Amino acid sequence: MKTKKIFLIQSLFCLLLLPSCEKDNFTGPNACFYGSIRDVKTGELVETDLQNGATIEAYELGYENPSAQTWVIKNNGEFRNNLVFSNKYDLYLRNANFYPLEFKSFEIKPGNNEYNFEVEPYIRIKSPTITHNQNEIVATFSLEGGRENTIIKNIRLYAFSDMHVGEAVKFDIQSSNDKTNNINEIIDPSKQYELSINLEKNTNLFKAGRSYYFRIGAIASLDDVGTVRHNYAPAVKISF
Repeated sequence: MKTKKIFLIQSLFCLLLLPSCEKDNFTGPNACFYGSIRDVKTGELVETDLQNGATIEAYELGYENPSAQTWVIKNNGEFRNNLVFSNKYDLYLRNANFYPLEFKSFEIKPGNNEYNFEVEPYIRIKSPTITHNQNEIVATFSLEGGRENTIIKNIRLYAFSDMHVGEAVKFDIQSSNDKTNNINEIIDPSKQYELSINLEKNTNLFKAGRSYYFRIGAIASLDDVGTVRHNYAPAVKISF
């Protein structure tokens, strides 16, 4: 009798383990999806913010109510997701710094999948220069709208201690001509802009013997495109 009880207990224990064994047998992610966001006109990377920047919104097909997956785009405009299930997806590129795009039934195959999205950025920052002139950091540039009659809202020269500098990660610069807000005019490609940071007024932020990153950013004023995010020129590293 005692042996029978032991056998029953062991049998019940094995049954309890079955569901967990079944879960362990599920196939894991078997694909990588990587590439870049590129300007359809120039072929250049469309840079963004790593935090609160542009993303790829993905919905895996084959489920009744698929949940949104958010695939991050790096600040330089490249992306990589090494843990993707091969399948068909609806992809949405929206609430970004370029005109929205969507891709229905986009197929991701097992293994490596490279894709470069071609987009129309809201703003192009043209001929950017950032120089260290004695006690100032000076940025010069012009702007070009991604489409006709694009309105420029704000421009700014960002500074921070690492490469992720931008609207989400920046120093609070004081007593400088580092930004212009509420411009609200149609972009004139012939107009030259200049922004600067007074280093003498910000000695608490910039220390000798260290390197800092500086980046020009601009944001457009647009309707009916969702959240509008900043466009950027590549960051410049300057050693003090």
